[in-house]
Formats: sequence, C-alpha cells, structure tokens
Amino acid sequence: MREQALLRHIYDRSAPLAGFPGIVQGPGDDCAVVNIQSPVLLKVDQVIEGRHFVEGTLLDLVARKAMARPLSDIAAMAGRPAYALAAAILPMGFPQARADELFDALSRWALHWGCPLVGGDIAVAHGVLALSISIVGHVHPTRGPVYRHGAVAGDEVFVTGALGGSLDAVTGMGKHLSFEPRLAEGAWLAETLGARLHAMMDISDGLGIDAGRLAERSGVGIQIDAGSVPLSHGVASVDHAVRDGEDYELLFTVSPGALPARGECPGGCAFTRVGKVLAGHGASLKKGDALEDITGAGFEHRG
Repeated sequence: MREQALLRHIYDRSAPLAGFPGIVQGPGDDCAVVNIQSPVLLKVDQVIEGRHFVEGTLLDLVARKAMARPLSDIAAMAGRPAYALAAAILPMGFPQARADELFDALSRWALHWGCPLVGGDIAVAHGVLALSISIVGHVHPTRGPVYRHGAVAGDEVFVTGALGGSLDAVTGMGKHLSFEPRLAEGAWLAETLGARLHAMMDISDGLGIDAGRLAERSGVGIQIDAGSVPLSHGVASVDHAVRDGEDYELLFTVSPGALPARGECPGGCAFTRVGKVLAGHGASLKKGDALEDITGAGFEHRG
C-alpha cells in the first residue's frame, strides 16, 4: 500500500462533504475545520483484528463496526453525530485496492449515519489491522446530555431491543458486526421523556457489568428480573443475555410509570422494562426468590 496514493484516493472522494454546510475544510489540510455548537460530545473507539473481528471479515463489516461503536455511545447520551475522524494502522503489505476499499466503506457508513469523515491519519506497521474512530456530536437540544449518574431509587429500568448471542464463536460472525446504533431511539427517549429520563448508557460489555457501572455511577443498586429480559433469537438462557456483551442496545432508567412495560420506539425498535432501581449498590439478577450478583458479569479488558 502506498500512502500517497491512498491519500489521493481519500481527497478525490471527499466531494460529498460539500453537502454539509458546517464543514469549512475537510480532508487535505493539516486540520479539518468545522463549525460546531457548544457544548459538544466527544468520543473515540477502536476495532482491532483478532479482538473485535476475525481475520477474513469483509472490510465493509469491519468499517461498519468501527463507525457504529462510538456512535452507540453518542446514542447513549441522546446525542446527534456531526463529524468523524478515522485513524488506521494497516499491516505491512496491505494491498492498495483493499486500502481504497476500506476507506470507501468508512466514508460510506459515516455518511449513512450523518457524520461525514473530515480527517484522520494512516500508518503502516507490522501487526494487524486496527481502526480508531473519533466522533464529534451535538447534545440533545432540549434534554441535554443523558448521563450514567442520574438514576434514583424507585426508577424503572429498561432496555431496547434484545440481548445475547452477539457472536458466533465458530465463525466470528454475528450481530456484533451489523448492529444498529440506537441514535434515533436515544433521541426519541430524550424528546419524549425529558427530565423523566434519568440515566442511560449502551450495553457493550454485557447487561450485568454495564448495569453495575450505571449503578456505581449513580450510587444505587439495580435489580434485573430474569424473566423480563428480552432474548435474541436463538438465545436460550438469560445468562447469555447478561454476559455475552456487544449488544449495543440502550440501558436506561426512567421515573415510575413514564413508559409502559413494553412498547416500541418510532421505527419499530422494542423497549422492555427489565428491572428497578433500589437503594444500595451493584447489580443483581432476580431468579424466582434467588438473587445473583451480576455486577461483574460480562467482558472486561485485561492486560
């Protein structure tokens, strides 16, 4: 792969950015220049071959996941994405055609979600393919950002979509490559509920560990009802829904009675009441009369 050729490919294909009036200068200079409102949301996330996708995964799916992961966090704050930056580490010997294909896919998915690529960086090194995506987003214009730390005792706990079974352990495929960041759903919840939407985050590492994180930040306890957790197709056990991770659904708490126990957001994404917020700490799973501590149930990065 020749860096200058890839850069030329990127510059030549940046014409669609002219349709975004907030972009003053896109790829091709030392910095991008954009007009943004204040305050803004900032998020960076990455995907690494062998960790977040297996060797041989279609580049379109790699690019899609790379872009969707940080967008899921923008959704969790009820924000709207505005601009994206992409940094790529390409393995030595990465073919020029595949480098062009990868950038085209990143640009296409960025435009699909309304956050055009305005800049980035390229490096070539021994090792595996790695992508780092940074997103600049706008806060919700009326509700403002929705944090993890707003849950209070008495709140009802909800999730969007269905949980578990995100990864096929044999093929490495699965919904972890094709999930939809819940941008519209997060914005709708903020618009509809306003101040009754108390806390929210995305479920990236597992319902257990992420509910524990939300509980810790809010200084409360969260109790999940095992029988209420919506399971993905083919998932037989709530334990998978609690631990598998990479669902990228929204976990949120609301004032009692603010939403029905089950319903749909505009566009058809379901939401389900799965538990309640209590005085205390940590996250627990209620199975009949038994309580299981699930505060650490899920994926945790270890060195």
